[in-house]
Amino acid sequence: MPHSEQPSAAAEEVRRLAGAGELANRFQHGSRDERRRLRAGAAEIAGPLVYERVTRPVERRRRHFECASAFHRMLPDCLDRFHDDVDAVVVDLFAYAKAPILNLEGWLTSRLLRATVDGYRRRRGERGAPQKPRVPAWLADELGQDAWLVELAKAILEWVGTDTTAGSALWPLIAFAERRARHTGDHTAGEAVVAAEVEIVLTAMRRRRAWYDKYVERPLGRKQAQVWYPSQSSTDGHIEPPPLALVEPDERDEAVLHELANTSIEVMIARIDRGEDATAVITDVLGTVFGSLPTAHDLERLPADEGALHQAAALIDDPVKLKRIVAAVLDLLPDLHRPSEQ
Repeated sequence: MPHSEQPSAAAEEVRRLAGAGELANRFQHGSRDERRRLRAGAAEIAGPLVYERVTRPVERRRRHFECASAFHRMLPDCLDRFHDDVDAVVVDLFAYAKAPILNLEGWLTSRLLRATVDGYRRRRGERGAPQKPRVPAWLADELGQDAWLVELAKAILEWVGTDTTAGSALWPLIAFAERRARHTGDHTAGEAVVAAEVEIVLTAMRRRRAWYDKYVERPLGRKQAQVWYPSQSSTDGHIEPPPLALVEPDERDEAVLHELANTSIEVMIARIDRGEDATAVITDVLGTVFGSLPTAHDLERLPADEGALHQAAALIDDPVKLKRIVAAVLDLLPDLHRPSEQ
């Protein structure tokens, strides 16, 4: 646990000042050394509360069972979040401890949620990200009002405003995939599908470049550089082998193509229903969805192994073939759309 058995003199002083209703005033007017001492004492008291009531439940939901089992087992990113939350609780304590507090732990516990949420929002503001991420109406329209893509856009806006990293990746695709399953009820889509959907959302965001630079690119650029780990090691130093692939790359590509096609059709229909030109919509959506591949797509392939996704991208890049594809989709759309028109 993040505390010692015997309270320090600084922690005892914090308790005494809080009980007398003098803590906020003493901290505000204290010298630098006194403020530092009071902060250390307050963190000593607040740390165990934050770990038990905030950090541990969050880490369990994240399936970070090691981090939830003991403070000294926390991963660096999780430990950073813990310290951020403790700091937020300490800031809240020195701001509002203006009346006598006889039960300091009880008082802190009653304000944990408010203090940590305020701290989270404050840190987001310092990074240049919106304090309360929301998807603007124009972006929801660009995404065809697709419920999952709008939710994914919100997840992206939340992610760029945090200090958390995704290891060697730019986006937390596993977490996004789990969120997708909860939101849609579809548990078959993997990271490749979500990665492609992230590209769809980012492409839509970039249509208002100034907005994208301010709310996505700038806060994302303030994250720590991703760290690449060549292999996973167990606690005894044994190098774990790479995970066994359950399906062949071609089968995985085929599943991704089907999922992307379904998403594309939904976006096309929604945009055409709003009065946009069908040919322009189809061309735009096909270019966005299939014209470029997620960065992670090629990491585990041999240079000569292009796969179905590369072949689809090559078709979209060929103007003559793209024209034929657009014509075919135009022919298909009325049949695909007919059930919603009845």
